[in-house]
Amino acid sequence: MGRVHGHRGRGGELTVRVAAGGAARWSAVDEVWLQRGEDAAERFEVQHEKAYRDRWVLKLKGIDDSDAAERWRGATVAVARDRAPALGEFEHWHATLVGMEVLAAERRIGTVRDIQPTAGSDLLVVEADGGDEVLIPLHRDIVIDVDEAAGTVCIDPPQGLLDLNREDD
Repeated sequence: MGRVHGHRGRGGELTVRVAAGGAARWSAVDEVWLQRGEDAAERFEVQHEKAYRDRWVLKLKGIDDSDAAERWRGATVAVARDRAPALGEFEHWHATLVGMEVLAAERRIGTVRDIQPTAGSDLLVVEADGGDEVLIPLHRDIVIDVDEAAGTVCIDPPQGLLDLNREDD
């Protein structure tokens, strides 16, 4: 759901940049999982929290000072799916999109490898058939359907979008 951006004060509060949407939607969450790199994820109880636009400030049980909080800078923050807030129409969890097949006019483009947050629309990082990387804005005008059951993302890309990152032979 986001990454630890830094910390606040001496008490060990973490600032988390929420990947998509406002931070306030996470206010009812009572536990999170933090993971650094390839290390095993660790579970933490939320003692208190505050939301500021796309930032979520968390005080987690067991992280009690600025040194302990600083060690988590850059860590991935996850929430168990059954504890996550409900999503609205046209919203999808990033973790669900990763691994999905991308289709344009029923032609396979590739597989979603990652989601890259931006100030505007997030980008689907797609490993195209042939090995090139294609960045596709996660915008309603381009991503026309996401079928989680089928594992597909259908797009209607503007002319030239799929050729932007392709290397010439």
